[in-house]
Amino acid sequence: MCKDLSERALAIDFGKYRTYDELYVVMKSLADTHPHLMRLYSIGKSLRGRDLWTAEITNHATGSADEKPGMWIDGNTHSPEVAGSAVCLKTIWCLLSNYGKDPLTTDLLDTRSIYVLPRLNPDGAEIWLTQPYHRPGAGVPNPEFENGEGHYEEDVDGDGHIVQMRIEDPNGNWKISRKDPRLMLRRSHQDRDEDGPFYRVMTEGMLLKHRPGKEIKMAPRRFLGGTNRNYPAHWAPGGLPLGGAGPFPLWEREARAIADFWAEHPNLGIIHTLHTSGGVMLRESITKPDSWFVEAGLEADLMAYKAMAKVGEELTGYPAISAFEEFTFEDDRPFRRGCGMSFFYEHLGAFVFSIELWDWYSLVGIGNFRERGGVRFNWDNLTEDQQLKALEWIDREANGKGFIDWKAFKHPQLGSIEIGGIDDKYTKKNPPEGKWLNYEMDKTIMFAVKHAALLPLLRIAKTTVTKLADRIYKIEAQVENTGFLPTNVTQMAAKIGVAKPVIIELSLEENAELVSGYDRTELGHLDGRSAKLLLPRVVGGEVEDKTKRQAEWVVRLKNSEQSEATIIARCPRAGVDRKVVSLS
Repeated sequence: MCKDLSERALAIDFGKYRTYDELYVVMKSLADTHPHLMRLYSIGKSLRGRDLWTAEITNHATGSADEKPGMWIDGNTHSPEVAGSAVCLKTIWCLLSNYGKDPLTTDLLDTRSIYVLPRLNPDGAEIWLTQPYHRPGAGVPNPEFENGEGHYEEDVDGDGHIVQMRIEDPNGNWKISRKDPRLMLRRSHQDRDEDGPFYRVMTEGMLLKHRPGKEIKMAPRRFLGGTNRNYPAHWAPGGLPLGGAGPFPLWEREARAIADFWAEHPNLGIIHTLHTSGGVMLRESITKPDSWFVEAGLEADLMAYKAMAKVGEELTGYPAISAFEEFTFEDDRPFRRGCGMSFFYEHLGAFVFSIELWDWYSLVGIGNFRERGGVRFNWDNLTEDQQLKALEWIDREANGKGFIDWKAFKHPQLGSIEIGGIDDKYTKKNPPEGKWLNYEMDKTIMFAVKHAALLPLLRIAKTTVTKLADRIYKIEAQVENTGFLPTNVTQMAAKIGVAKPVIIELSLEENAELVSGYDRTELGHLDGRSAKLLLPRVVGGEVEDKTKRQAEWVVRLKNSEQSEATIIARCPRAGVDRKVVSLS
C-alpha cells in the first residue's frame, strides 16, 4: 500500500531516527495538514516532563473517534527499540496519505479509530539516541548506582560509542580470529598457549570502587524503569533484568498514562506494541500454555489469535508464536511478570500482539527465529564463519556505523587495553538508517491496517415501519455485527465484564409515545465472522446466526402530524449507528 506512495513520502525522510523534538515536529505537521483525519494530544508526561504525544486517526466527518471501534499502536516501550517509533510514524503517514485513494484505508478511517503513540519511553529513548549508553531504561536515575560497586558501561575514550574492551590475559576466554582480526572468538578447550594471545572481553566502561585484584562484578544499573514489567497483571517486585518492575504496579508515569487512557476509551479492543529485535510476533499467553485457553473456556480467543497471527505471518514473513511456549523458558518465566501483554489481554480483554521488529540475523544468513534456535539463540552461539558473515553485512550495509576499529587505550583503572568491536545500536538492535529502516517499516505497516479492519462493526442492517391502525405504527430494526471479531472482541473481555453489551435505543419526537417495547433495550453481544472458526451452533436443524438481533416497538402519534423516530444501536467496542424512520 505505502510503496505506491513512496514519491509523496520524500518530503518526510522516514529512513532516519528522530529525537523527541524532531518526532513531535513531524507529528504536528501531519496533524496540521490533515485536521479532518488526525488529532494530536498528550496522554501524560514522563518523569522529565516530556509529553506522550498520541495521534488519534479517524474521519471525524463520519463520527467521533470514541463512537468507533478502536485500535492502539505504540512503539519504543524499551529505550533502545527506536525502530518502533519509526514504524509508528510511517503508519500514521500511510493512513493519512491513503485516505480517499485506497479503499481499505478509506473504509477503515470512516468506520474505526486508530490511536498511535510512537514513543512510549521518551526519556530513555532520548538518552539512547543522543548519548552512547545502551541501557538507559526509562531514564530514571538509580539511587543505588553511585554507592554501588562493579563494572558499568561508559564511553571511556570519548568517541561517542560504547563498544567493547579487550584486555590481554593468558587466562582469558577470548582470542582474535585469524580470518579477520576485528573478530573475537571464544577460546576453545583445545587451544594451547601458543594459539594466543588470549583476552578478557567486557563492555566498554568504568569500575565503581575499583580494588585491583578483586573479581569484577556488574555494578547497579545507572538508570531504572522500562515500563514493560510495571503493569498489574502478575506483577512481582524486584529488579528484573528485562525492564524493572518498580516499587508497585503502574508506578512509572508512562504505564499509568496508558492504563488511564484505556480506562477512558472503552472502544479499544486491539493493540500492537512494537519492539526490537528478532523478527517474531508474540501473542498471549505470556504466562500460560495454549491449553489454558481451552481449560478457561476461552477457546474462541485462541482460534481468533491464530487466525490473526496467520495474517501477520503472511504479510511480514515473521513467525507468530505463543509467548509462553516459544519465547520463554523455565528460568526466564518469572521475569515475565508484570508484562504489558498480560495486562492488555487478561485485565482489559484486548487482543494484543507484541512485534519484535528487525530480523538482522536472518538477513545475515543465519536463519529466522525458529531456524536459529528461538529465544535461546545469542551471538555467542555463532560459528566463526557466521560471525564473519555478520561483519561482511556490516561492512556492506551499515553506512560505516556498525563497527569501531580496535585501538590501544590507557584505561585509568585497568591500564593498557584496546577498545573496539561491533556497535550494535544500528545492527543487531535496530535497522541502519536509510534502506533497511524503510524496508522494515514497509513490511510491517499493513499488519496493523489489516488487524484494525478485523474489529467489530455495529450496523442497523434494515428497518421497517408498518401502520397497524390510525396513528399506530410498528417499528422493526435488525442490528448486525458486520466485523470479523465479536462485539466483545475477546471472550476474556466478556468473562471479566469489561466489554459492555449492545444497546438499542428508540428516540421519539414530542408528538409520539411508546405503546410497547422499551426505549432502551440490551441485546447482549453479537458474534462476528470469527465464530465460524469454531464448530457451528445448530438449532432446529439450522446453523444459528448470532451476528444479528431483532428489536421492535409499537408507537402512537398524539396527533395527525408526521413524525420521526431515531433508532440508535451502540456498543463501546463495536461503534454506534443511527437510523431515522418516518411515521406518517
